Amino acid sequence: MYVVRETLDDLLGVVYRRLLRSRNRLSPTKGPNREETGVLLKLANPRNRFSRTEERATLLSCLGETLWYLSGSDTLDFVEYYIPKYREFSKIPQEATSTTGAYGPRLFAGKPNQIKRIIDMLNDPDKRSTRQAVVQIFDQADLGEKDVPCTCTVQFFARGDYLHCQVSMRSNDAYRGLPHDVFAFTVLQELVARSTDLEIGTYSHSVGSLHLYDREEARAKKYIAAGWQDTIGMPPMPKGDPWTSVRWLLDMERQIREGATVLGRTDGIDPYWIDLARLLLVKRLFDQKDHRGVVKQKNLMSSTVYDAFIRGREAELPQAFIPQPDIPGLVVGKEKQS
Repeated sequence: MYVVRETLDDLLGVVYRRLLRSRNRLSPTKGPNREETGVLLKLANPRNRFSRTEERATLLSCLGETLWYLSGSDTLDFVEYYIPKYREFSKIPQEATSTTGAYGPRLFAGKPNQIKRIIDMLNDPDKRSTRQAVVQIFDQADLGEKDVPCTCTVQFFARGDYLHCQVSMRSNDAYRGLPHDVFAFTVLQELVARSTDLEIGTYSHSVGSLHLYDREEARAKKYIAAGWQDTIGMPPMPKGDPWTSVRWLLDMERQIREGATVLGRTDGIDPYWIDLARLLLVKRLFDQKDHRGVVKQKNLMSSTVYDAFIRGREAELPQAFIPQPDIPGLVVGKEKQS
């Protein structure tokens, strides 16, 4: 299977149709599924990295898992805040507090870490067009372990003014895993692009075994029935070194995950990153059934890209929490920026 599309939704639509027709049946330990092998998916615009359908409204879990990677953490409480069934899907024992399969330490451990070494290599004029800009995630020591990484390598290609990326997967769950992987690795691609003064190029996703579990077939059909979506992607990441802003966002994430319901300092932080922190606040406020708070964060967003997603979360809240427009004194104003 070889598919090139402009958006993640376009890719998923083709993938699900193809897998639902597949006669390649397997019954592994994680459940019966339909499979395609030797798959290559190409996303022409990697900023179109999240689904705009209600059925695949995984933006918050995608963002949360990506930040887990960027933090370098291997702790399960971090990722389970965003993906409560992570332990179940990965067959990790209940008593475990961390996982050896976490991508964060593999990407960002060591001095310099793999990502820093890649950035330094691409910033060297003599090595700009290198074919060695490869990050290794899967390791031979993973064989036989409980939580084995599905990703083998991430390779970056600086060609002209663009940074292209190709990810090699040994295995990919098309319904749950694929959207998260595309989101996380295209964000990493854009971070490396900004760190090397390049524009983001195409994203290629190579999969040994791409499969759709029987238990997800009804959801995949419902997704297809939703039809094609708008091609509005995330705004461009601000130019320049992004890592100070990433560290700020990770600090905000920790505070919000630990209970904060307002943002801390935002001075010197580009609205792009503040919007991502507001998305994290939307999750916290949604979990608390705070409709007013969710609406306020939506109104404070600098970009309208996330509006439809936030409105979808609003619609899930009990009507009792929805303020009526004729309530005296109800004002939705701007937060004071420090």
